[in-house]
Amino acid sequence: MKTVLALSDPLTLQRGQTPVLAVDNPRLLQNTARKLARAQRVMARRFVKGAAQQSKGYEEVKAKAAKLQALLSARRATSQHLLTKRLVEQYAEVALESLNTKGMTRSAKGTADKPGKNVRQKAGLNRAVLDVGFAEINRQIEYKARWHAVTVARVPTFFPSSKTCHRCGWIDTGQTLADRVFHCQACGMVIDRDANAAHNIKNHATPARP
Repeated sequence: MKTVLALSDPLTLQRGQTPVLAVDNPRLLQNTARKLARAQRVMARRFVKGAAQQSKGYEEVKAKAAKLQALLSARRATSQHLLTKRLVEQYAEVALESLNTKGMTRSAKGTADKPGKNVRQKAGLNRAVLDVGFAEINRQIEYKARWHAVTVARVPTFFPSSKTCHRCGWIDTGQTLADRVFHCQACGMVIDRDANAAHNIKNHATPARP
């Protein structure tokens, strides 16, 4: 997942920087995962089942793993707070898609009779979605919007935002997750899939009731 957020209107993340229409995914978990996995493997090797007290080496690597987890959490929180703060400071209305995160991160393993497809790829996507923390971003936008008198509008969970041409309304029923560029067969528009979705969300979102 390359981006955390696609926008219909430019957003300035840092003063002096060029406004952007897409916020890159910082890939915080991916950047920490290797070190964390190594520490957890060492912990597993050094753990003595039934021991009244673990070794000094085990406690050291446990502390290292805890430090990595805390660092990951701190970086994620900083990223989320910066993004949500900028949104409510720069816009009078923020339109969001109500994401079914639980459904998006459901395992693709399937069953013994009906095994899933592309399980490893789906597992990687699930980790990326959970790493971003969309639920927390939504929560922060909600309460920060009240502070800044910003209206929050939403489109329903299953609104086909990425499959619908925001210019003419044609729907690409054959679109898959692998299709990153939207090609409208009706009006000929060619646009990034996420950018198209952002325009649809802006055009069709309904303000939440107080």
